[in-house]
Amino acid sequence: MKKGTITGILLAALSPVCLLALGTGQVPVPLTHLIGGNLTPLEQNVLWNLRLPRLLLGLGTGAALSASGAGLQGLFGNPLADPGILGVSGGASLGAVLLLLTGLPAVNYLFLPLGAFAGAALASFLVGLLGRGEDSNERVRLLLAGVAVSLFCGALTAGLLSFAPDAVMRQYFFWTLGNLGVGTWQQAAILLPLLLMVLIVLCLWGRPLNLLSLGEEQALSLGLDAPHWRKLVMGWISLLMGLAVCAGGNIGFVGLIIPHMLRLLTGPDHRSLLPLSALGGALFLVLCDSLGRALLPGGEIRVGIVTALFGAPYFLWLLRRRG
Repeated sequence: MKKGTITGILLAALSPVCLLALGTGQVPVPLTHLIGGNLTPLEQNVLWNLRLPRLLLGLGTGAALSASGAGLQGLFGNPLADPGILGVSGGASLGAVLLLLTGLPAVNYLFLPLGAFAGAALASFLVGLLGRGEDSNERVRLLLAGVAVSLFCGALTAGLLSFAPDAVMRQYFFWTLGNLGVGTWQQAAILLPLLLMVLIVLCLWGRPLNLLSLGEEQALSLGLDAPHWRKLVMGWISLLMGLAVCAGGNIGFVGLIIPHMLRLLTGPDHRSLLPLSALGGALFLVLCDSLGRALLPGGEIRVGIVTALFGAPYFLWLLRRRG
């Protein structure tokens, strides 16, 4: 399928998905009110203070998760690569919880994404170190190393929380299942400009990722400083994942489903795959968040649970299909 056609379909779906997200929840806002502008004071308050920041953070988080997955799949040459499966999300959550225990985010909110970035970077380094090798089993080792690092980060986080006050425990519950409902305009104003800048730079690195996906020796023979670019892209994705975790929590499988499906439709060229993955991931996460509110009237199913319900069967099918 042509890239222009896929782009048109995704852009055409943007408005309906955003309207669904704005109108769905404990206080339903009818479509006629959204389009006509004849909102009640309660609807105006809900839209402005709750739904709009939630929508913006959902779009940004979904774009970051999906583009990170596309970048990791190209970097490791592995269609099973995903920020959650490779332990990057778990490392970001661990870093964020460590900062919460110190109390520094209460002084300045920017400490939280810095901690999440440090955790994601450390997890990425460990996965790369444990999964290194030159034989045909490297992809399997990377996958197993990612699972091990993810479990280790989860266990270490749980151990730290044994000494945490109740306030930190409640915030950790947010990171565990993913939740866009606690987003505020303050968070959106701080995180979204940073996230957008990092995302745009990653999308401009399509050509180096194309060469890295061929293998390190092939990339070197084509004139690319493969070790330098591998470290640079991995660090940049860690930064993007740190921002995404701060915005939406530990949400899995978005970076696996969307890039892999788009690669099947448009091909492996990262110059178009990265921006398309960002757009597709934004739409997918907002749709999952809306479904979580629509399926449980009077409450909501956390968005991380909804993405896992889609992603876990897809991952198992993909694993089986590739032997």
